[in-house]
Amino acid sequence: MLVREKIVESANLTKLEKTIAEYFIENETTLRNESARSIADKLYVAPSTIIRFCQKIGFRGYNDFRDAFLEETIYLSNHFQDIDPNRPFIKNDRSHIIANKIGALYQETIADSLSLLVPRNLQEATDIIRKSENIFIGSAGDTIEMGQTFRNRMIKIGKNVIIDTRLDNLFYEAINARKTDCFILISYSGETSRLLRVAEKLKERQIPAIIITSYGENSLSNLSSCTLYLSTREKLIDNLGNFSTLISAAFILDTLYASYFATNYEYNEQIRKKNSSEFELKRKSQNPLIN
Repeated sequence: MLVREKIVESANLTKLEKTIAEYFIENETTLRNESARSIADKLYVAPSTIIRFCQKIGFRGYNDFRDAFLEETIYLSNHFQDIDPNRPFIKNDRSHIIANKIGALYQETIADSLSLLVPRNLQEATDIIRKSENIFIGSAGDTIEMGQTFRNRMIKIGKNVIIDTRLDNLFYEAINARKTDCFILISYSGETSRLLRVAEKLKERQIPAIIITSYGENSLSNLSSCTLYLSTREKLIDNLGNFSTLISAAFILDTLYASYFATNYEYNEQIRKKNSSEFELKRKSQNPLIN
């Protein structure tokens, strides 16, 4: 959940707390230079009232809230200024216009995903994969297809990836997994109950988990220290096809594959070529560009 959603959607807000919430939303660009005391003076309340509000919505205090809110504001103000990720094309667009708009959506989504990629978390995820004998992938939706592509690449360099489309079976895998295994759990909302049960079991058993989810706090990301963020611009339901989420998921998994590949580049390149050549004995083309 984004910070602004916490502000607006918090239950049981008093009239005074709603006034504070409105102030934060209306003045998001100027909070950097404001203290709890300066805001309190403007709203004719005690500074402790501002601090208690921030604590009520899940922060340690005003400074903690302000830093998170400003970081989120910067993220949301970048990218997607000229295209709506929920409706990247409209009713009367012709095919070539749609193609251009989808191309622009790809570019914006990749740039957005890159801006959310924390190098430390990417390195941690790469190390987890490198040390794991088996990698289990679970997803609450269509992103499982991107997981299948990830599996297809990894198996060609000798890394075992197991994909289970049934989350009940994934839960049993979590029960039986060894400490030398790891899990990649993908959920845009981060609130899918069956996937949360898997993550809770992994945390209980101290099995490494890489979480791929939306930016902002959610229940799934709270269950692992290793989180990679999807581009977070689409509505959960009110969109034309989950384009941006799927593009972002593919980008993150491609990056994970490439990052792992690079940990032993020469060996992985040789084994991939050897394994592919053994199966694709007669694969050829008359196009010299791709031979």
